[in-house]
Amino acid sequence: MKRRTLLGLVGGGAAVAVGGAAVAELFLPEQATRVTDEEPPESATPLSRGSFVGKAAHEVSGTVTLARDSEGYILRFEDYEQTQGPDVFVYLTPDPDPDTKAAVSAGVKVLIDGGEDGGESTKLGTFVQRLDDVGDPTRFRGVAIWCDRFSVPFGAATLAPVE
Repeated sequence: MKRRTLLGLVGGGAAVAVGGAAVAELFLPEQATRVTDEEPPESATPLSRGSFVGKAAHEVSGTVTLARDSEGYILRFEDYEQTQGPDVFVYLTPDPDPDTKAAVSAGVKVLIDGGEDGGESTKLGTFVQRLDDVGDPTRFRGVAIWCDRFSVPFGAATLAPVE
């Protein structure tokens, strides 16, 4: 996320008084990448699935599926959209409705391949993310979209078994 600090009063920015001067830090919108990977790997078996809902005045929509294929586990995001912001990441959590710092801290951060700034959640559309470094992800019950910088939820999905 690009960040600019301006001196003076700026509408819509977070203003802080420092030494008698007003300083506002503006966050420019992320450059989201729209992708369309229509099909999951052929051998992928869906294990659990959830639909995203926005939290704390942010918008997140689409579905996420935890699946297993011959190479391991994957998360498949379908028709995924989110409000862009600074330091927004995806977390797998034991909590089915992860919307607190404690719930996210109990989980595992999933760095999105092709995401901005080392794995931020800036991809939109339909895509697959491999889960190589999370151990057995079937122990998780929720997916959080979380802003690390401000410790606020952007959205969440409850993972329910696929029957």
